[in-house]
Amino acid sequence: MSKKVFKTCRQRFIKFVSAAVQRSLYYHESLSFENVSIADSTNYSFSIRSMGQFLEKPKVEKHNSRGKNDDIRYGLGSMQGWRVDMEDAHATILTLDDNSWSRWSYFGVFDGHAGYRTAVKAAEKLHLQILSSLNALVADNANETVPSKVISSQLDFSKFETAIKDAYFKFDHEWREENRNNNQDDKSGSTAISCLIDAERVYFLNVGDSRAILVSSEGRVLLATKDHKPSDQVERQRIQDAGGTVLIQRVNGSLAVSRALGDFEYKNNSNRRPDQQLVSPEPEVTCHSRTLTIDSNKQEEQIAFIVLACDGIWDVMTNEELAAYILGRMHVTDDLNEICNSVLDMCLYKGSKDNMSLIIIAFKTAPVPTPEWKEKDETLNTEIKKKTIEIFNLNPNRTSLDANTIWQQVVTSLNEQSSIREALPIGGGFVSKRSVFERIFDSLIKGTHQTETSSNGPFINDEHDDETHRHDDPSTNPSSADISSSTGNNLAALTQ
Repeated sequence: MSKKVFKTCRQRFIKFVSAAVQRSLYYHESLSFENVSIADSTNYSFSIRSMGQFLEKPKVEKHNSRGKNDDIRYGLGSMQGWRVDMEDAHATILTLDDNSWSRWSYFGVFDGHAGYRTAVKAAEKLHLQILSSLNALVADNANETVPSKVISSQLDFSKFETAIKDAYFKFDHEWREENRNNNQDDKSGSTAISCLIDAERVYFLNVGDSRAILVSSEGRVLLATKDHKPSDQVERQRIQDAGGTVLIQRVNGSLAVSRALGDFEYKNNSNRRPDQQLVSPEPEVTCHSRTLTIDSNKQEEQIAFIVLACDGIWDVMTNEELAAYILGRMHVTDDLNEICNSVLDMCLYKGSKDNMSLIIIAFKTAPVPTPEWKEKDETLNTEIKKKTIEIFNLNPNRTSLDANTIWQQVVTSLNEQSSIREALPIGGGFVSKRSVFERIFDSLIKGTHQTETSSNGPFINDEHDDETHRHDDPSTNPSSADISSSTGNNLAALTQ
């Protein structure tokens, strides 16, 4: 066999095996892939690093926090879900410091992989590195007119962007040195989606595939950050220039994001800058004004809210769906934690298998609840409860009732009524009301209909006004809720 023919056959074999592994990952995502490797006689190989195993039952207890100042308010919700470990972390800082940056707020969601340590470290320390770089920026401009209280319009965007990138590079370098001295076996990494807010502008800082959206008072997505994936042409070129390759849409066939904090095994080329490594810690910085904006139809719009969320949310919802859903819920309730929790439940029912975290940051221009919207929502909930009880009572053998079967019957029946269809939350549909059904169905099965106790377990709430929120210990795992594995396999069946 000639070398040319052999090379062609080898390439075809590698493509075939790569496709087979990709299909296996897609169809059998509940399996754990640790050190799965493929190699041929030419020493070509790649491996797929495990990103977490799955539980038999999802852990659906929520962690919540909320806060506000004179300018904004926020709500946060996170849930471990089907993953064995909770690897998400977050930062919610209403006042960046007490000096030059006292009018600035900072929020971040960090989605860890291969462990939680990098995500937690970023939640605890990244904003301090950003603050240090911004202070250096102000000091460098000492000869210029810079007030004691900095506002964004007085900053040059190019210099601001450089300062932010320097902060990320320094954080990554210091974290590497700390690991080298104290925990050489740590291979964790993390995405980082965060924002800085002052009275004039919002800055989005993005590394990886967590995402932020900025939404107008009309529900239009004014800005969405870009996911950093190895399949992206620019990202792929950097990976190849650094001596790597993209297989099954992963860096060297292993890592699913092309930019991340940590992941130091992909940052070992001493001849290349941090932003030129296989996996880069360089943030993409974007900016949007908080003043009135004009849409394509010449209509004035105001920014209403920001969402920062990990890919456990975005895997099952589009930007537009989530924007529309949250906007609608703001007409029903002003409790941002309640809205966050409803998003978490909905994404679980839609089939998300990942940890889930999101922060909603609302401006004063965000919608407020109205009696009409509240009444419509309460009427819809009542109809779901009535129909659930009706169908439940039609089944003589109640001990063997399956929640999914009853839910499908409830949806099929209610969907015949145009008034019900029109009352469904935009961006959510019936699946966004699954939790209403679950509560009443659970109480009927247990014979405690009057109590209507939620099966989602207790919420863990922290509240604070105008102060720093600290990340809880991620090693503490909440208890499992009563959603069986077989139920979980069908959770995405009704996503209307």
